Amino acid sequence: MKAHHVVTAATLALSLAMSGAAVASADTPAGGVAPGDSYVALGSSYAANGATAGDFLCGRSPDNYAHLVAAHFGLILTDATCSGATIDNIVDTPQVHYTGARIPPQIDAVQPGTDLVTVTIGGNDVSYISTIFRRSCAADRSPFDALAAPPALRAAIEGALCSGTVDSAAIQTALDGLTDELTNMVDAIRVRAPHARIVFVDYLTVLPQSGKPCVGVPLAKDDQKHILDIARQLQLATKHSAQRTGTELIELSKASRSHDACSDDPWVKGWDVSGTVTGNAGPYHPNAEGVLAAARLLIEQLGSGRPSD
Repeated sequence: MKAHHVVTAATLALSLAMSGAAVASADTPAGGVAPGDSYVALGSSYAANGATAGDFLCGRSPDNYAHLVAAHFGLILTDATCSGATIDNIVDTPQVHYTGARIPPQIDAVQPGTDLVTVTIGGNDVSYISTIFRRSCAADRSPFDALAAPPALRAAIEGALCSGTVDSAAIQTALDGLTDELTNMVDAIRVRAPHARIVFVDYLTVLPQSGKPCVGVPLAKDDQKHILDIARQLQLATKHSAQRTGTELIELSKASRSHDACSDDPWVKGWDVSGTVTGNAGPYHPNAEGVLAAARLLIEQLGSGRPSD
């Protein structure tokens, strides 16, 4: 696997500017975003995390895809994303941090005048990434031994990532109801902001479609097959909900299919727990290139104007 350079927020912004991505202007297409529009970002860690460390409670990075998009178009951003969030945490249930702090439902940030809402959610509802964590812990715990942290902190991180069991039946039940849950969430957003443009951004591809293990992904082929099936059903549930509700969709899962954690140009991290100490994204989460890819695709979509009904 090739080594990858560190991408700072400034580098990301410059890359966006040079990429040819659409820029809001006086010629913004009908229904497109415009400078000063109100933008609310909702979602879990795949929306909250960026190339640099996030805040303590939610892991919200100042250069996650929402911040890059808002800066590009000159939007007024309210970033309500939070690592660990579920659909309920968006709609009506406060998220409880391990310190006891309570994060209000993310939908509270959506107001009648909100112009744009982006959402990346559903992975925690179906134990997607936590299943990869637990299977990786069972296969290889050496990353924790190499972690530059005091023993107590190292043990806490290992416990957070490795504790619990994989309940395949419960996961499948959650997957079976996911399209309805996502659809109800979109309906709730529309009640609060009837004129908002709503865009789903689905999850980056993590594992190779071949299911073959690699240095960065210490999973047996059978484990990878199970996790790939969760990812496929999560992707389809998001797509079906978008179709049902008329919500726009950025299929980041498809765009990143050749950029999995085993590829020569990954958009996600592999089994690397070092970011858990520094406040950066944890294992199997977007790296800088993945965040930039999400921002670029969203900028292209928003710059093209709102699709006609």
